[in-house]
Amino acid sequence: MTQIIINLSNKEEETFVETFLKKMKISFEKNEDDFQMTDEMVEAIEVALKQDKSKAVDGKESLKRIRSKYGL
Repeated sequence: MTQIIINLSNKEEETFVETFLKKMKISFEKNEDDFQMTDEMVEAIEVALKQDKSKAVDGKESLKRIRSKYGL
């Protein structure tokens, strides 16, 4: 079996190639293991890790506060 690696620059290209290969009945597999975090993502995580954990709330409590604040 021959393997071809295609690096796509955006979601539009990915959708086009995926549709094209399906129409041509060419089997393919997507490898999404090469995900790289942007500098913004890394910074957001670093800021979150530096926060005071004693003030942290779980997801349910957070949703409860949002519902209460906005009357949802």
